[in-house]
Amino acid sequence: MKFLAFINPTRRLVGRLFLWFWVTLVLTAVTSAWLARMFYQPFQIEQPSNNDIQQLVAMVNDLERRKAAYDQFRPLLRDVSMQQRRSFISVNLDTGKVSNNGGPPLRPDEESLLAQFARQSNYISVQLGPMVAIGPVIVNFNGTSHAVYWRRPDGKGGPERILFWLIPTAVIISALFCWLFAKSIVRPIRHLQHTGRQLAEGDWQARTDIKAFRRDEIGELAADFNLMAEQLSTMWSGQKRLLADISHELRSPLARMQMAIGLAHQQEVDSPTLDRIEREAIRMEALINQLLQLTRAEAGKPVLSRLNLRDAMRELFQDAAFEASTNSKHFNSDEIPDVSLKADVNQLNSAVENVLRNAIRYADTLVEASFTVTEEQVTLVIKDDGPGLTPAECEEIFRPFYRPSASRERKSGGVGLGLAIAQAAIALHRGTISAKPGDSGGLVVTITVPLGHERE
Repeated sequence: MKFLAFINPTRRLVGRLFLWFWVTLVLTAVTSAWLARMFYQPFQIEQPSNNDIQQLVAMVNDLERRKAAYDQFRPLLRDVSMQQRRSFISVNLDTGKVSNNGGPPLRPDEESLLAQFARQSNYISVQLGPMVAIGPVIVNFNGTSHAVYWRRPDGKGGPERILFWLIPTAVIISALFCWLFAKSIVRPIRHLQHTGRQLAEGDWQARTDIKAFRRDEIGELAADFNLMAEQLSTMWSGQKRLLADISHELRSPLARMQMAIGLAHQQEVDSPTLDRIEREAIRMEALINQLLQLTRAEAGKPVLSRLNLRDAMRELFQDAAFEASTNSKHFNSDEIPDVSLKADVNQLNSAVENVLRNAIRYADTLVEASFTVTEEQVTLVIKDDGPGLTPAECEEIFRPFYRPSASRERKSGGVGLGLAIAQAAIALHRGTISAKPGDSGGLVVTITVPLGHERE
């Protein structure tokens, strides 16, 4: 049984392809032949035309003139058939035997039909497949009576009729089977695509069950996909656990350090040194908070709800304007659109806040924010007039802990996590965030978020 299962052609996609095309070809041929036979009436009896009757009478008159030179009727019929390049069928009225002289052989049912109408007094036209037999005419030869038919092509395209049914039938059947076969291949691929999209959106438990009912290459691909998903889930869980453990473990010594600094200040220990230690402790606390925020943004699922953009961001933009003014800078913004969108208000505000603070931090004098709203999405563009970045640096700044040496130095206070947090938060909303150098200097950050109407 194992050997039979091994050589089973349906176990492989190439075997299925071969079998599908082979079965389609055979079924097309059989169905076309059946349809041609079903719709093609082989024994249709009609009234012959006057021209056919005249030709038949002329041929029979030629037989009458020549029969004196022959001892047997069949050689006479054969010679006349060859000379005139005609096909004759004769029926011996005494014995009922049918003789065919020229043309394709007759089937038994055709012979029986012609013998049945051999004594017909009127001329008839009998359809015999792609041929027509016209007659009968009684010819007496040496005391024996023979009914003679003249056989010719029916002129209606016998082979063409078969092609008339064969071609459309082949097209319909092959199209149907190929569509079914293509669907059988595309269905699991779409399932894999859907599962892959779930995995990309953060559902680390997403798996496919294709392997359970397919043993071909697609089944093997599904098994490899599940293995990949399992490994990614393990790696991501380990990364989350590592970041959480590090952040948790750093909080305890940081808290003790801050308590020690407070005691040292009370005891009037060297103040400049304590101030420096306190600044570093604050920086470390900010780093831990941002690490935790990045972990939640990358690993969590957004709590989407329908909200008004203006109500959600009004306070955030007021704080940005105040922060800019305290740093002797200007913040100009369009009016926040009064539109409804589906979003996680905390994650969305976190993303916009990180971009705004980054722009205010590195701007020389001015930060501008503008909105564009379409039927499907809202776009926020934030510009600053700071030193700007190169196109290559614009591709890297969303990577955690990345700081361009030219403008993002450590003395600025940043640790390289703000834009990474913004990117993770926007990705949760299936949006996009990108950066590019400004036309007149500075940096331009574009955030696009779908309104989410299609998912309701």
